[in-house]
Amino acid sequence: MTSGDLITGGAPRTVRDIVCGFCGLGCDDLEVTVAGRAITPRTACPEAARLLTRSDATPPSPRVNGVAASFEEAAAAVATHLKAARSAAFSGLGADLEGLRRLYDLAMASGASLDHAASGGLFANLERLARKGWIAATLAEVRNRCDVLVVFGDDPASAFSRFFSRAVPVRGEGADGDAAPLFVTAPGRRQIAVVGGPLSEASRRVLAAHEVTEIAVAEQDVATAASVLTALVAGRGVDGLAGLPDETVAALAALAEQLKAARYAVFTWNAASLPAADAPVVAGAASEAVDLLSVTTRAAVFPLGGRDNVTGAHQLALWRFGYPLRTAVGAGTSRHVPELYSTAAALYDADLLLHTSAFRPDAPPDFDRGPVIAIAHPDTVFAREPEVFIPVGTPGVDYGGHVFRMDSVVCLPLQALRPAELPSVAEAAAAILVSFGRGA
Repeated sequence: MTSGDLITGGAPRTVRDIVCGFCGLGCDDLEVTVAGRAITPRTACPEAARLLTRSDATPPSPRVNGVAASFEEAAAAVATHLKAARSAAFSGLGADLEGLRRLYDLAMASGASLDHAASGGLFANLERLARKGWIAATLAEVRNRCDVLVVFGDDPASAFSRFFSRAVPVRGEGADGDAAPLFVTAPGRRQIAVVGGPLSEASRRVLAAHEVTEIAVAEQDVATAASVLTALVAGRGVDGLAGLPDETVAALAALAEQLKAARYAVFTWNAASLPAADAPVVAGAASEAVDLLSVTTRAAVFPLGGRDNVTGAHQLALWRFGYPLRTAVGAGTSRHVPELYSTAAALYDADLLLHTSAFRPDAPPDFDRGPVIAIAHPDTVFAREPEVFIPVGTPGVDYGGHVFRMDSVVCLPLQALRPAELPSVAEAAAAILVSFGRGA
């Protein structure tokens, strides 16, 4: 049975081939059991299982100043607050593309800055991409062509549980091995090098069929190690790059030789998990190494990210405004100043916070300079009661939608698993627009 077949009652049913929109990997083989409105995951990573699990409980009603209200009353209250605001900040932005489109319409109508909760890593990578560009791989290219994979930083599976099984499967092993790799010499054994924190036991089991090298580097030294590796690939001396033990430099030198001999090397890192000052350095070092290797072989970067459709929020901002996130819009204009319009910076001058988080119960950031509006997951626990709370359904659980995969090249369709009892983000934002005096 597919996730498009919704039944409101009857015996429990199994729903297969579910697309996951949570972390950005875009896994499309999840399986759950649905009984009434309760959802129990059967095949899913721990993070997806936690976020997919639902009970049959009646969802909460909207609240205005802590008092239950109708959906229409809550939308009208949000419109009233937005009309009174002079410097609104829209944060979170955890929604599918249609929800984001309506939120951007609302920001244009009211005037607001826009930033996603997961944009920190995105902007660390954009610092390199905007200055010098890079050669990037898609997930399919990594899966089918990569023979040497270099990971900078912590185990990617800590944030993207199935990264290794999806990106570097072994032909014929498990659900992820049936169709890949296509262009890696049989039996698909790869060289995996981790420059940073140790791999988990779970990741080691997934990678057991590959040649794995773990080069232990402290978190604060990952950027230095990345720069040393790039210098070694270039044939430059590394005496001036101090701080790494001799055995670490020797291991990096051996890795540099592996990279030169590779047919398709890929560098990956999760900028969000690296120290803020180091993430652009790692991105720059990886991109420079790719440039050097591409003279004689093939190489690419594969930056990790994409949580809660941040890639979609970024793409939609580019389409709508000509700028990425961390942009202020309104009155037919847009102004991109990332130093001013990141959520943390924008809240210093904001007089209203509108926070959206439909994928997970993440509370709004601390804010006491004005009203807080939460268009949020029904299980959200607030440090203080927002002035208006509109509980919304989750894309890929309560209603369909579209999200972007982390590599930006695939827009994935999400389907509802159960009949919705809560509005979508798009419906909530559209109702606010109507109350605001703008047609939805």
